Parts: sequence; structure tokens; C-alpha cells
Amino acid sequence: MNYNEAAVFKWVIIVAIAGATVVGLTLLTRPLVGALWGLVLVIAGCVYGFRWSRDWWRNSRNRPGGPDYKP
Repeated sequence: MNYNEAAVFKWVIIVAIAGATVVGLTLLTRPLVGALWGLVLVIAGCVYGFRWSRDWWRNSRNRPGGPDYKP
């Protein structure tokens, strides 16, 4: 599998910003608020990943490297 370095860097920045918002919110308020915000971000990431995997599966079934590809 080939990875685009620019795309990976984008996701590293997104995760770093999300972590910084959790830390910042925790320092400004109570730890419970920061933990709940972190939970919301994790749930949103899981939903995005699930939707991406369904879309990938649907669009790559018969492409080379796809799950149902038969040469």
C-alpha cells in the first residue's frame, strides 16, 4: 500500500490539534469536561473511519488490489 506523505502529515496535524484542544479545555475547565470533549472527538473519528471504510469497500470491489479483484 502506498501512502501519500502530504496526506499523512495532514492527519498528524489534525490529531495534534485535537489533542491540544483536549488539553487546553481541560486546563481551562474541569478534567471531566476535557475527558468528555476527548470522547466526542474519538466517537467522531470512529464514525468518519467507518464511513470511509464502507465507501472504500463499495468503490474498490473490482479494481486491482480490491477485495474481489480477479485478474
